[in-house]
Amino acid sequence: MSRFGHTGEAVERAHRGQTAAVGEEHALRDRLRRTARRAATALAFGVAGSSALVLAFTALPLCRLLPGTREVRDGRAQRVIHHAYGLLLAFMDFLGLTRIRYEGFERLRTSGPHLIVANHPSLIDFGIVIAQLPQVDCIVAEAWARNFWLGRVARAAGYIVNSKGAAAVDECVARLRAGRTVLLFPEGTRSPKAGLWPFRRGAAHVALRSGCDLELVTIHFDPPVLMKGQPWWDVPDQRVQYLARVEESVRAKDRAFEGESDVLAARRLTAAVRTRMIEGLKRGRIR
Repeated sequence: MSRFGHTGEAVERAHRGQTAAVGEEHALRDRLRRTARRAATALAFGVAGSSALVLAFTALPLCRLLPGTREVRDGRAQRVIHHAYGLLLAFMDFLGLTRIRYEGFERLRTSGPHLIVANHPSLIDFGIVIAQLPQVDCIVAEAWARNFWLGRVARAAGYIVNSKGAAAVDECVARLRAGRTVLLFPEGTRSPKAGLWPFRRGAAHVALRSGCDLELVTIHFDPPVLMKGQPWWDVPDQRVQYLARVEESVRAKDRAFEGESDVLAARRLTAAVRTRMIEGLKRGRIR
């Protein structure tokens, strides 16, 4: 073989070596970036947990002890939680974990009543909505209400436990008639990876009995994170972009027909809400 052949092989080996070195460098950067994002996520969870613990034993009990009606005491505690979530989400933005864009929430900050239903794709959806609304009566899972410190937060804020069935519907109706805002996640748990779970009919019963329209909020995100069954450390390589958007409301009275049973009316209204939610999720775009 000529010396030119030897030279060509040497150049090719050097090129392959450089390519492999660059690939290893990129892989190392990706691992470091992923490790940093996991550490930032762990820090955010730590701050959230410690904040809930502090609020459960200091500020929120004080909100209940100060004089006033139940509505006034609930309002104090809910404003504290509203500000706490706002600070937590700002901290997550500062850490480079999330960025949240809101559309149409000024319509929900007018004087009530407001009956809000939202989809539930990720673990922080509750906080995303609460951070925009100073007063919200939430429907919480029984497991949350039984939690050592989250249960104390729920009780201090006057949240409604969804295991109470008809009594929970009655309580939601009473609060709406008092001009308050009520938030429900009709899927009852976090959404599947694609689409929505079947909707429970509780929100429809509340709307039909109270006469309130259903205000729809669609929550979009990209890339997916903190989904049902997804561990917290399964973090993406980039900041998660969220869009929380208020859609066109669904009028309860337009879905109830003369002489129709409550069960059939609630079924019809629930189907309409779910269809409208799916349409809104298709329209929403993360920029």
